[in-house]
Amino acid sequence: MSRCGFCGVPSFIGREHRWEDNGVISLTASPHNHMIFFECEIIDQVFRGIESLVGIPIEHIVIESRARETKRYVERIFPPEIKHMGRRYHEISGEEWERLRAITKAIGQNIIDIGHLYGYGDPRQGKLWDSGDPFPWRVHTTRNSYSVILASGDFLGSVEVSEGREVWVRYEEIGDDTYRIEVYPGKHPVELGERLRRRRYHFKPGNLYYDRCPECCVPLEIARYRWDLGSGVITNPDTGRRMALLGPLGIDAIFEDLEGELGEAIQETVIEAMRRYVRVAWAVDEWRRDAETFRHMIALRGMGNLVTFEGDRSRLTITLENSALHLPVVGAVQALVEMAYRVDRSRIEWELAEDGDLTVTTRVR
Repeated sequence: MSRCGFCGVPSFIGREHRWEDNGVISLTASPHNHMIFFECEIIDQVFRGIESLVGIPIEHIVIESRARETKRYVERIFPPEIKHMGRRYHEISGEEWERLRAITKAIGQNIIDIGHLYGYGDPRQGKLWDSGDPFPWRVHTTRNSYSVILASGDFLGSVEVSEGREVWVRYEEIGDDTYRIEVYPGKHPVELGERLRRRRYHFKPGNLYYDRCPECCVPLEIARYRWDLGSGVITNPDTGRRMALLGPLGIDAIFEDLEGELGEAIQETVIEAMRRYVRVAWAVDEWRRDAETFRHMIALRGMGNLVTFEGDRSRLTITLENSALHLPVVGAVQALVEMAYRVDRSRIEWELAEDGDLTVTTRVR
């Protein structure tokens, strides 16, 4: 939880992440993977918007998809001896059980601490850890959650690794922006189909420039953001909006699972849900800027490198290399163009190329 002595950004962020000159936020330990620095308040709003548009609940699909992604990650980091320990409860002696519980609790706290740094809010391990309950990991509370839906999926996936059996999750609001999340033995309400193989591509080089911290090398603009490590909240000082570091592939996987369950029209639904949210929540002056300012804004978020920005009175075309989270980006671009051109509706054409280039054309007349 220490901070850079020069810019004040958490040391972990500067040590483990790199804002590249091609619009990518790479991971030091895994350069082929990347993160985005994104307005996290959008996440649950877009999911609610999708529900409104399709007319049926989707939360259980989102939680199942997120849990599957988290489970794959946790399986890699949990020591073999604590995987599926819940299933072996009656076979382990009391002293050994306490040792394994302590290891599980420590790893869980480590994950929570990293979540604070990423802007995920303030989860707390539940009181069952002090009660002698054989399954103390089944309940926790979270305040200021970056997304209560994704947090529920994260919790579910982690617990299933410890339990070694199928459980499900529920949450309830118990205070101001405070939720109790609990897992319990039970079947999942949905069984998702086989996940498509992830699209992988080599990132293209870029020529973006950042004024960087001389000690930790993060862009100095990142240092302007308010990093409240106690509450797990990162705030953009210009807009007042909350930010978080997220893995875009996990969010894309949710949209792919929704498409698998609900049909191909879900792509248009995601775009429209994002368009509607941005039109209500974002100010016009955030878009009425020059191309270079917009390029920097996109790159700082790790969403890609803007290489085309062409338009006239009736349309605007942009191309992003190394794009991330393409469906929400398409919806956001459409909304911002509509607000800049002062029209209520527009028509979009978009394409995501095999090499990761995203091209969006918005036509307003």
